[in-house]
Amino acid sequence: MQIDSLGSYVIKVSGLSYADVFIPLKLENHNKPIEKNIVLKNDSFTLDQVIINANAAITVKKDTIIFKANRFADGSEEIAEDILKKLPGVEVDNDGQIKVQGKAVEKVMIEGDDLFEKGYSLLTKNLNSNSIDKVEILQRFSDNPLLKGIENSDKVAINLTLKQGQKTSLFGNASLGYGTDNFYENRLNLISFNKDTKFYVFSNVNNTGIDAIGDIYKIINPNVFSDITYVGDDIGAIDIINIEGLQPDLKKERINLNNSEFASLNTVYNPLEKLKIKGIAFFNTDEISFFNTNTIQYLIGEDSFTNNEEGRIRKKLFTGFGKLDGIYSINDDSRIEYVSKYNIGKQNSREALTFNDESINKQLDTDNVFIDQRITYTKRQKDKSALLITGRYTYDEKPQNFSVDQFLFENLFPEEEEIESILQNVDYKFNYLALEGNYITKINKNNLDIKLGYQNTNSKLKSSLSFKNNNQTSFPDDNLFSNNLNYLFSDLYLKSKYSWEIGKVVIRPSFQIHQLFVTVNQNSSDNSESIFYVVPGIGLNYSINKKNKLSFAYEYETKNFSFSDVQSGYILTNFRNFNRGLGNFEQLNNSFFFANYVYGNWSDEFLINSTFLYLKNDQYKSSRSEIVPNYSLSETFILDDKEQYTWNTSIDKFVEQLSINFKVKGGISETNFQNIVNNSELRDIRSRSFNYGVEIRSIYNGVFNFHIGSKSITSEVSVNSNVSNINNTSFLDLNFEVSEKLHFKLSNERYFFGNSNRDNTYYFTDFDAKYVIKKNALTLKFLARNIWNTDTFATYYVGDTNQLISENKILPQYFLLKLDFKF
Repeated sequence: MQIDSLGSYVIKVSGLSYADVFIPLKLENHNKPIEKNIVLKNDSFTLDQVIINANAAITVKKDTIIFKANRFADGSEEIAEDILKKLPGVEVDNDGQIKVQGKAVEKVMIEGDDLFEKGYSLLTKNLNSNSIDKVEILQRFSDNPLLKGIENSDKVAINLTLKQGQKTSLFGNASLGYGTDNFYENRLNLISFNKDTKFYVFSNVNNTGIDAIGDIYKIINPNVFSDITYVGDDIGAIDIINIEGLQPDLKKERINLNNSEFASLNTVYNPLEKLKIKGIAFFNTDEISFFNTNTIQYLIGEDSFTNNEEGRIRKKLFTGFGKLDGIYSINDDSRIEYVSKYNIGKQNSREALTFNDESINKQLDTDNVFIDQRITYTKRQKDKSALLITGRYTYDEKPQNFSVDQFLFENLFPEEEEIESILQNVDYKFNYLALEGNYITKINKNNLDIKLGYQNTNSKLKSSLSFKNNNQTSFPDDNLFSNNLNYLFSDLYLKSKYSWEIGKVVIRPSFQIHQLFVTVNQNSSDNSESIFYVVPGIGLNYSINKKNKLSFAYEYETKNFSFSDVQSGYILTNFRNFNRGLGNFEQLNNSFFFANYVYGNWSDEFLINSTFLYLKNDQYKSSRSEIVPNYSLSETFILDDKEQYTWNTSIDKFVEQLSINFKVKGGISETNFQNIVNNSELRDIRSRSFNYGVEIRSIYNGVFNFHIGSKSITSEVSVNSNVSNINNTSFLDLNFEVSEKLHFKLSNERYFFGNSNRDNTYYFTDFDAKYVIKKNALTLKFLARNIWNTDTFATYYVGDTNQLISENKILPQYFLLKLDFKF
């Protein structure tokens, strides 16, 4: 560098990620060169916003990661779920549940509004993928906006934004499809956005196995109890008796022989500036058929035997559900939210079963009434603290009536003769009442969260086993086969969590104090207890640098018995299985350890996510069983020392030069426990599984794209000897975008089961063709399913008492012609 004028100067030397250096210079002579050695020191800094470029597929903006949907689409997508599956770091399982970098998603919103909570699959399985402009991953998400910046949240949510032209008008699409063998599939999406009103109408009628809503219970009573604004979402009535076939690990569209009708209306209404009303109403009817053949080899020493079952299950289901959510903003710092839910459900199940060459008919009728009321008041105090008060009442009733037209229990009830049928009646009612106050405050970068609350649960269970003979009803003399249980459980608690940030380390101690009041009243006996206990825990987050992050958590937990653990009498839960609890209330202690390592950020081409979980039970629930060909009796008892651990790792690598994304997954889990079978000594059992797989997806801009992958699971069970099995699933999807109007997709799957004694390799091929008659208006589609017409599918399972080969009937080959209208 040359300087013409003499005098005093200051030279500034700077560089990205280095501290600036200022050097004073005094020039007194033009002919004398000056040399300086300069060393720059590293200086880390934080960018509030990083935008890769204007047309980037991924944008990172503080706690929000934004994906442009069209950059991840290849033209084969039908619904929102199809787009989400293709985003890096996002996983969608067969039931529609979503994980982001291994963490479960709390909710999926549309244009910032949440209607579905954990039942978001109602949205993701129905919203047309072409309507989506961007997918926003919201990290450190706060469900209550008044808690933003105060709550120390680690939750993840997803927000779907719509294309600009569709935000101010009525739009939607309809699909009409009909095919061979009377297969049909019809959809309707209707969406409207006005200034004060938004509404979504979803409808689906099909017999092609499509599940349009996912897990209904996640909509009715979502399991979001980790959110500080909720209390009581983790409890409710359960199905005690089930007629279920063993579900293989296949897409539901292959095994779900259905006749489904579904319709929902979802609306957001702003009658006042401060008032928002959200509502859901839906109904669903379905007729499901399930064909299943089981060969069960019980390996229990000298008592070993084999059972053969061949069943045909038919189910008729009806669900009607309504939810009203009102949010009133009293002022900028306070609001009140009221949520009301009502659900009725009916399920009629019938099974014609051949059991060891004997014909048996089963019938199960289940009714359900669910009522839920919740109110939450939030008061924010400046920018440092907030107070929440929540009250909730829940009523859940689920009676079940079960009948079997054959008597298999001659050895169990030798005094009974010429029995024509068996009846098992269960009446289960559940009441829940809670009141909780929650105070959270932020002091500098530290957070304190304190809860004081009271919960009261009243579970009533009545069950009776009876026999019919010539229209005469009799009951077993032994009251071990009936229940009259009233279980009262009250919990007065104080919970506290503190987050303390020290440089790159965040320490999270936690502490819980519980005072329980428990009353178990059953079969004329009454037992009341008052129990005090403490639950300590600690967590730690360490940001090694911008790319490397570590998280740890430890808690010494106390688990309380539920009503099903307390019941003293046996209940016939299927045609040959009797189960009962311990008969009294108990508490079990365990230690929980969690570790997580993350390498990379969303905009990086290389990501690693690794998780380790270890659980040490000081006491645990085990089973004491009597297993013979015609029946099994299983009861709960308590043992000491059980261990289990799980480790999972996923690696994502994008190779820009090849426009290919690699994903590698692997994991191992192991459980060590004991039980008793047929008066044996304690049996030492080790159950272990390994999983490993790889996927390769191309992201080409041209005509052709592919997605190929393989996953293997090895299962091992060791009792007296080691039994193992390996299952492998491989797939190859080929996409051809011949032109803007013409698109083809060929999907291939291969399944292999290692220890089956029969044909253990299965192939499936599907074909989709799409021709755009008029862009954004009319599209013709042709679908071919199960081209090789594979009619059955067998799976091999191993357990600590048996080995099972289960064969299922699946949907046959069919061809479908569809016409999509967009408006």
